[in-house]
Amino acid sequence: MRRGLIFTHTMSTLYIRNIFILLSILTLFTLNYVKYPFVFYLYLNIPGAQMAITIPPFGIFIESQYRHEDPNDPCSILIHEQIHWKQYKRMGLFSFYFNYIKCYVHSGRINNWMEREARKPCSSKRNHWPVGFIP
Repeated sequence: MRRGLIFTHTMSTLYIRNIFILLSILTLFTLNYVKYPFVFYLYLNIPGAQMAITIPPFGIFIESQYRHEDPNDPCSILIHEQIHWKQYKRMGLFSFYFNYIKCYVHSGRINNWMEREARKPCSSKRNHWPVGFIP
């Protein structure tokens, strides 16, 4: 009788362990390989004087007042956030968040290299921005 209990316990432990390993692999695979972002237009303001935010692997969140921007304009918020999505695809989920937080703490939101890279397509059109505007 004792032998049957050990066998059952061992089998259930192996089964649970294998399910856990499979779910972990699937989670890491899907989190690192979300190719195209979902774009959500929010009817509320994003805190911290931001107009949009990219949160991999969930998508890009943009305030609804910017819905009608030209998506082909290199200065549009959507282009800026899509560059952050490309950074996420290039670096992977954990590396993206680690680097962004590290750069944010070290250099601030505006001057870190990830934000500068996202602003690069718009650098030739900077003269048309209003005074004090920071994408």
